[in-house]
Amino acid sequence: MTLLSGAARLAGRLGLIFEAATVDHRLRSEARDEVALVARLARSLGVAHHVIEAPIEEKSGVEAAARTARYAALESIRVARGLALVATAHTASDQAETLLMRLARGTSLSGAASIHEARADRVIRPLLFATRLEVEAYVAARQLEVAHDSMNDDPGFFRVRIRQEVVPALEKAAGPGAERALARFATLAAEDEAWLSAEAARAMSLVHWPADDTLEAEALNALGAPIARRVLAQWLTSKGVPLDGPLLEDGLRAARDRSTATLPGDRVLACSNGRVTLVAAPARLHATSS
Repeated sequence: MTLLSGAARLAGRLGLIFEAATVDHRLRSEARDEVALVARLARSLGVAHHVIEAPIEEKSGVEAAARTARYAALESIRVARGLALVATAHTASDQAETLLMRLARGTSLSGAASIHEARADRVIRPLLFATRLEVEAYVAARQLEVAHDSMNDDPGFFRVRIRQEVVPALEKAAGPGAERALARFATLAAEDEAWLSAEAARAMSLVHWPADDTLEAEALNALGAPIARRVLAQWLTSKGVPLDGPLLEDGLRAARDRSTATLPGDRVLACSNGRVTLVAAPARLHATSS
């Protein structure tokens, strides 16, 4: 609601043409009332409003499933309406929470980058400079009617536990401003990650053999660890291998030692004859009683 209100206030000065969209995942009974709430504000501002229903069937991993469905729905509206960008209302508080979640889970590579201000897939986050408290202050000052999502209070979600328990503890230990400092770090990390990713893309052209889709081991080993890790990650991702930090380190070790590393899905990363490739895992031997 803050993003919608703010965009309407700035539209004339910035020459913006924008529309609003609400995605209903049918996860909560009160969602229909929230859709109507957005529709009323959009109508009062003279803004076109689209309602997209994207039901989520998954019982586990509902956050990730809803996020994927939501961005797909927003992109479909963007394309259909001939618009340039999708803007979401993530805040500095969301940025700090995401950073803590990824660090706690031991994420690798771009984990510290958290939420990007602008993504390659035409998604931007104009409110990433503001904390949740500042957004709430704007809502109060503009007397906006807003809804509260009850799922934001459910400690069954990891993000909620981070928000309710970890962030307040950090603010208490480090003093006010810890949340904003985390968000600022994540923003700088995103800039670092963009540069590292560009360097890795250039390095890939020197390491990758398109003819047989392998990597040259010596060229990979000659790269600095941050770039080599990203090159290997890009190559494995293109082959549908789910990544984590230990797996990438095992892969780099295999390339360095001319050995092997076990991958998910009964596959093995093997380094032989100077090339890094993927092969099927050998058939397992089953012991039986004589």
